Amino acid sequence: MNGNTVSRVASVFANLAAHPGYIPGYLKSGPLSKQKPLDVELPWFSWAAIRFLDSHLNKSMHVFEYGSGGSTIYFAKRVASITSTEENPDWIAMVSERLKANGLTNATIQHRPYNFSDVQLDEFKQSDYLHSIPDASLDVIVVDGTQWDVPVRPTCFAHAETKIKPGGIIIFDDSWWHPDLPARHNAKSHRIFRSVGPCRAGVTSTDIYFY
Repeated sequence: MNGNTVSRVASVFANLAAHPGYIPGYLKSGPLSKQKPLDVELPWFSWAAIRFLDSHLNKSMHVFEYGSGGSTIYFAKRVASITSTEENPDWIAMVSERLKANGLTNATIQHRPYNFSDVQLDEFKQSDYLHSIPDASLDVIVVDGTQWDVPVRPTCFAHAETKIKPGGIIIFDDSWWHPDLPARHNAKSHRIFRSVGPCRAGVTSTDIYFY
């Protein structure tokens, strides 16, 4: 989250005091553990969002995500299928190895190269990366991946809205980067899940949109 070190630390203590149930997870997979989301096989979301998803997901669901990692393992264990889009082939190999180690065969990682160090938004809107969401009935779409200075995630979100099925959800991670996004959606409702999260030093927010 934004703010100086003192305010971020204060936010962490305040969040843990208000939600002591997050403390064991924070101690086990928080910043002091030196672990990454792929190590703990969890999304880099807020714990509040993960707790919601633990009860929401089921084995009949089909998921798509922009970006792959610990979230890919997490979803693959809980849903019928997950398709991820990733621009980094080395990262794809690491995530694929973790999927194999877990015996998970219901995940597909699509390699869609794109130079995110020099994003031209008009060009990105025509990219294979953006348009890699399968033409299928999707229960969950995750807008995540590398955090970019240009509005790539909002562009992915707008495209995801054209693909999500009625009754489905779109998960928008690190929503605090884009405070104006809640005013620009077609969802029936929207919830902000703000808390500490796995492998994070501070408090974050993960938004979920319900269609």
